Amino acid sequence: MGNKINFNEGDEKIILDLYHKGMSAVKIAEKFSVSKTPILRILREYNVVRTIAPTKKITLSVNQKNKIKKLYLKDKKNIQEIAEEMKLTESYIDKFLSKCDYRRNKSEAMRIYKTGKKLPIKTIENIKKTHQTLSQSGKRKQTGGVCKFFYIDGLKCQGTYEKYYVEKLLKDKKILPKNGKSMITPYGVYYPDFDYGDYLIEIKSDYTYKVMIGELKNRFNNRYDTNQLKKIKWVNHNIKPVKVIIVDKRKNKLIEKNI
Repeated sequence: MGNKINFNEGDEKIILDLYHKGMSAVKIAEKFSVSKTPILRILREYNVVRTIAPTKKITLSVNQKNKIKKLYLKDKKNIQEIAEEMKLTESYIDKFLSKCDYRRNKSEAMRIYKTGKKLPIKTIENIKKTHQTLSQSGKRKQTGGVCKFFYIDGLKCQGTYEKYYVEKLLKDKKILPKNGKSMITPYGVYYPDFDYGDYLIEIKSDYTYKVMIGELKNRFNNRYDTNQLKKIKWVNHNIKPVKVIIVDKRKNKLIEKNI
């Protein structure tokens, strides 16, 4: 039997809020990168029962159809963004795009992804699975580990070190940042972990920090690579300050490093 997935109070609040707003257990599970079973367990524990309203057929006007087409094909927005702007469900937008044959192919989706546009969680998971399959087939070397996503008090955390950082802020009753947005640099796209408005936060373990500054090789490709450090330095000097924080779980402390 697999290990039981536990959510903290903040996660449970998000789950209940999303469910009451009409999101299905399956969609909520996708956002937390888990199966729907633990989501349903939380709903049962809180005795949540959603009243199912009679199905209402949605009829789009010509202007609405053209707007969805423009948002997807010209503005390069993803399904989540279109659904939010059109006040429709993600599943409806997904079905509409498929029915009209507007869907982007994999190369177009990847090109948008690399320029900093956010892809739907399902698409990101499919890309991740494809990379893993290639790695296991021996046709491609995997250059990084598989990183799990967590949602802590509404913040998306990539990996346990970002999760630890946010949880420590909550424990110390400090102000939480926002998730960072991608930035274009001469060395490629930089994805800051968190954004405080006046400055950015980059979270590292002791090992990933040493890899970033070129002191150690990346264990996945056995190479030295300081390209991320170049991106961070460029952003630090041209956009806004970047604070690099090393998370030391054993000593239960955060260490700020100069760039």
